[in-house]
Amino acid sequence: MTVDPRLRPTALSLFSGPTGNGFRRRAVPQLRIELLGGFRVERAGVARPVTGWQRRTARTLTKVLATHPRHRLHREQVLEILWPDVEFESALNSFGKALHAARRALEPELLPRESSAYLALTDSMVALDGPRVWVDADHFERLAESALRQGDMTGYERAIAAYGGELLPEDRYEDWCAERRDHLGTLHIQLLLALAEAHEERGDPSASAARLREALLHDPTREDAHRRLMALHASLGARDQAMRQFHICEDALKRELDLAPEQATLELCQEIQADRIPKRTSTRDPNSGHVQSVHRPTTELRVPLVGRDSVLRQLGEELARADEGGGRMIVVTGEAGVGKTRLVEDLASEARRRGAAVLWGGSGAHANHLAYGPFAVALEGYVASRPDAERGDLAERFPPLVRFVPSLGIGNETQPLTDRSADELYLAPAIVRLLTDLARAQPVLLVLGDLHDLHPSSLDLLEYLAELAPGRRWLIIGTRRDEGLEDAAELSRMIDTTEREGLCLQVELQPLDRLACAQLVRTLLPGGRVDDAFVDHVYARSLGNPLFVEELLGDMRARGELVLTKGSWRAAASPGAWVPARVRALVARRVAPMEDGARRVLALAAANGMEISLSELRTGGAALHPPISDAALLNALDRALANRILEERDDSYAFRHPLVRSALYEDLSKHRRDELHAALDRIRSPRPLTPALQ
Repeated sequence: MTVDPRLRPTALSLFSGPTGNGFRRRAVPQLRIELLGGFRVERAGVARPVTGWQRRTARTLTKVLATHPRHRLHREQVLEILWPDVEFESALNSFGKALHAARRALEPELLPRESSAYLALTDSMVALDGPRVWVDADHFERLAESALRQGDMTGYERAIAAYGGELLPEDRYEDWCAERRDHLGTLHIQLLLALAEAHEERGDPSASAARLREALLHDPTREDAHRRLMALHASLGARDQAMRQFHICEDALKRELDLAPEQATLELCQEIQADRIPKRTSTRDPNSGHVQSVHRPTTELRVPLVGRDSVLRQLGEELARADEGGGRMIVVTGEAGVGKTRLVEDLASEARRRGAAVLWGGSGAHANHLAYGPFAVALEGYVASRPDAERGDLAERFPPLVRFVPSLGIGNETQPLTDRSADELYLAPAIVRLLTDLARAQPVLLVLGDLHDLHPSSLDLLEYLAELAPGRRWLIIGTRRDEGLEDAAELSRMIDTTEREGLCLQVELQPLDRLACAQLVRTLLPGGRVDDAFVDHVYARSLGNPLFVEELLGDMRARGELVLTKGSWRAAASPGAWVPARVRALVARRVAPMEDGARRVLALAAANGMEISLSELRTGGAALHPPISDAALLNALDRALANRILEERDDSYAFRHPLVRSALYEDLSKHRRDELHAALDRIRSPRPLTPALQ
């Protein structure tokens, strides 16, 4: 009898193995193997996942068979994959031991010489039994191919929800799973692009943009997705966002593939610069003299803002002060994911409601690295929303801005200055005069994200604007991460100086406390009750970081570890400990700029657990190849402390966040983990050198 694995039966019946004078009949739970996002095996109806792998090769053998589309391989294929450089007889012996260990791990109750219900070896073919084994990669592939054939939005969403992440990220550098990983990843991106197109056709550009950004998160070199996002931004009147997307595309292609954008992308860029993309909506309220939305960020606001009432009240008071002519600069600090940008977006919405002009300089690193880059983005958003006649007037009044702000060069004959150095000399005064003129008519909120990435010229102008703010109707707000501050000494100096003079207010955003975290969890899980034990689980893993809370819940729902049953949200008996993909990407970006020595020290600490002493780091570092010197170790610790990845605790160093530690460990290849654990074993059971080695 063939059983459809999608029915997910709890058990099948099996006759096996002689017991006394006959065969025993035993119930066989369905085996569920997860490969997407990380390896996990469990048996239906059994509370705990399979963990009793006596041999690493037993675990790898199961992975290899589960990854292969047909789940069956010739024994010699397995030998070639797992023991490529080993003599045949020795490899055959290792295969037998691995197969035995795998069977015992999957069925601890298996009697001697009893047939395995899951792993069969027949005529040199080793296979996972199809009817009794469910594999998440197969399930996703079936859903994806069906959805793409039928072109159904519900099907797209079901398939995307079934994609738990990259196939076997812990084996990222193994050849035997590379082809399947690429195939499934391509299917996932095709689904995201198809769903983006469906949302666009139904008149929901925000949802379409969110899916396009998600596709680019997985593959930044998808030029077709970049083009669609560029066109979408331009059609909504956000040409600055469209041009920013072009530069992101250009950077990704150069960095990843050493290629230039295709001709189609360049032509689209020219169309956007010439403002020839048909508009979907107007960015101005025709019944008001105020600018309602000079530029509003197109990021989908998925995380509800909870636990920030007092901060929002404080910022509202600053808006009122600015409206009365007493502006200043505000710097919002906090760890990555704590909600700095989300807070600023809420402030911008409140400012619009109060009739202020919001000039959004964004938070794109590529713009921040250019001279006056974020000011160009902010002013372009404002100028693009004005009528042609007003743009022409602005071009005549502020000629240095014509080359600086693309929309000022459209539809007028004003010539920019020919000397670029002279042009830049007059840029700052022109920007200040334009902001001053605008603030006479209405209060201005100028948003500049990621202050730590600002070009020196932008930093100088920002300091000048802060000095002018007490006599202007403008409020300047920016965000700054609280890690890696040693790389932003000039920014720290500027903030300290303006703060002492009362020109700047720093607002440090802390992670949510347990009560606010519970509110966020219940907001993100509508339609059912959430018990305190589950909130405690989420809080323990997220430590109140809103982004981490959202990603953990989304990851659990995608994996089927969190379901709505009888009016309550229930977690699986033992929810997985994998780190969500977005959190891993965030951690990877934080450690990427660090020196190799610092990354090796962090890897060693992550392999040890949440905490490690200095003596353990020294001993373990000395056992690596090449060894880590004392000087390199101390420099690495200084870097990790400055980046707020580690913190000092008495005589040891601990990771500030459990998800950061887990992400660092998950990104290590198998052979690196083995090397690190071997080095750590030297700490726990040091062996004296033999005479031959002394």
